[in-house]
Amino acid sequence: MDATPGIPPAVTEETGPFWAAAREGRLVVEQCASCGAESFPPRGICRSCRGRTMVHAEITGRGTVYSLTVNHQRWLPGLQVPYAIVLVEFPGHPGVRVAGRLRGCPPEEAAIGMTVDIGFEPGPGGFAIPSFVAAP
Repeated sequence: MDATPGIPPAVTEETGPFWAAAREGRLVVEQCASCGAESFPPRGICRSCRGRTMVHAEITGRGTVYSLTVNHQRWLPGLQVPYAIVLVEFPGHPGVRVAGRLRGCPPEEAAIGMTVDIGFEPGPGGFAIPSFVAAP
């Protein structure tokens, strides 16, 4: 199989730039042009000041696992279990947390506080899906 099993994401006016950047291997979050607050997932409105002029800020570098879960349930045919889903936060981007599958280590080795690199993997419908790779 050449793609992760699942349902392709719904692309909207607010989420389109995120998925376009993901296809290029870049992780972006919304940033308010008025107050500078960053947020994820994209909504087209600032959660801090309610401003509606949003730009996109690219996240680069490593992140830290804030929370995680290990899934043992095979929700879809062809889905390999177990796998870890991590919620990652990034230095320099306060309040931004992005969820994704953890790769590069056995799920039982996933831990809060571990360092991860940003990665992408093939997803349903040809989308690039954000994921995270355990850093050495």
